[in-house]
Amino acid sequence: MSRRMKWLLTLAGGIILLLTAAFLIIKQGQETAPLNEHTRKSAPGQFIRLAQGNVHYSLSGPDTARLLVLIHGGGCSGIEVWKYNIPYLLSKGYRVLSYDLYGRGYSDRPETAYDLCLYREQLTALLDTLQLRQPFDMIAMSMGAPIGLDYAASHPERVKQIILLGPAASGDLHPSKLLRIPVVRDVLMSGYWYPRAVENQRKEFVNQSLFNSYAERLKHFMNFRGYKRITLSSWMNMLNQSQLYLLKKIPAGKMLLIYGKQDPFFPKEKLNSYTALYPTLEVHEVDSAGHMPHYEQPQEVNEMMWKYLEEKK
Repeated sequence: MSRRMKWLLTLAGGIILLLTAAFLIIKQGQETAPLNEHTRKSAPGQFIRLAQGNVHYSLSGPDTARLLVLIHGGGCSGIEVWKYNIPYLLSKGYRVLSYDLYGRGYSDRPETAYDLCLYREQLTALLDTLQLRQPFDMIAMSMGAPIGLDYAASHPERVKQIILLGPAASGDLHPSKLLRIPVVRDVLMSGYWYPRAVENQRKEFVNQSLFNSYAERLKHFMNFRGYKRITLSSWMNMLNQSQLYLLKKIPAGKMLLIYGKQDPFFPKEKLNSYTALYPTLEVHEVDSAGHMPHYEQPQEVNEMMWKYLEEKK
């Protein structure tokens, strides 16, 4: 072997070692917080132990009031996305249940597939354990939409009206096949995706000042161990699969869909795929709002949801 070739191999080896060291340093600084009693001290609401771990939830309002179940999306902040909605709904006399999906917010992150089955079992167990057996209305956003539709389809006697907010039920996400390769997956998730995860969500908001404050909460929840793992599992087991077939299992006249006019994930053209399967769907577009219209335009959306539910009593 020539001296030049040996030099090149030594140089290549050195570069690989430097890149590996840099990657390990970057990865070591990610997901540094455990979910335990100490880190959960600041969490509002209550915790309950279910089959797959602890679930963080909030249940407020009179026991005799009309029950409303809120299901958030795939974002790591969990039930905090309802901070501008729950007080309004309580003021209208509802009893409101919200909870963190497994892998989000302050709920546990079990080592399992994050698919529709997991979330169906979570919601069923939560309602049963809390002994909430009366029929209820439902508001479900983004990835929470297929979870809510799935429950309603299998429990038609339990769910009265359904409000979908920027639903993510059409399986439009197509993760790279490289994410199926263990070492490459780790490099892409830790070295590329995670450092950009918060900023990548900026496009979901019209109000950038509001996003800046919301981003601080995203950083807080992203730092809990397991966020990359559960996010990837959700991509591979839920968000890449269409659950629109569930629409056909819901009785007519029971659904309202609200979406933000500037939602990058729910362009107006997507409505056709929903109305084709559910012709009685009521639809409202909210201007100056992205993927979370209830968060950016809470006054408008709160009144819209309340009027719909009142009309359907």
